[in-house]
Amino acid sequence: MEEYIKINEMTVDMILEERKRLEDIVDNCKFETCEQICELMTAYTLLIWKHKQVGRVYDLYYDGMTNIRDGGDDLAGSDNVIKDTLCKLATAPDLGVVFCEIHCVGNPEEGFRFGQVVYNLASSENGISKYGPGPGKDLAPFQDLEMCECIMKNVDGKWRVFKEWGVCSISGFESILKND
Repeated sequence: MEEYIKINEMTVDMILEERKRLEDIVDNCKFETCEQICELMTAYTLLIWKHKQVGRVYDLYYDGMTNIRDGGDDLAGSDNVIKDTLCKLATAPDLGVVFCEIHCVGNPEEGFRFGQVVYNLASSENGISKYGPGPGKDLAPFQDLEMCECIMKNVDGKWRVFKEWGVCSISGFESILKND
């Protein structure tokens, strides 16, 4: 995995260059190999979370999808994925996703199953959550570890995440939101 640089530490030229590279991956994926799917999912994840292109959720997720989460906080449909993503970004506007691992199995005929393990770097400075204004605390590496497994299928002629299972260290993320 390449070195991660937080967006607020990048120049405008660096941001534009990275965004163009990621958009090229998304726009030109052939959906033929597992390596392409891993590259695609990394690009989508960074565009949505780091570059705040949350509307790309509509391109990535099947609208009737289910996101099964630990603790029973399940989501159904891309609208709810967008709402959940926007809420998390509001609490930590500089949130950045660092990949630890991504893997995939499958083929274009039957679909692909992929999984990723990431941790988030973020600060609650300038954020707002259900606890109020962010106190400015930072996440340490691996404090907010997340893992997901997904099924990607061709639905109505378009490749989409059809189902997702996820676990995350909710207490790790919430620890930067409270004024304790």
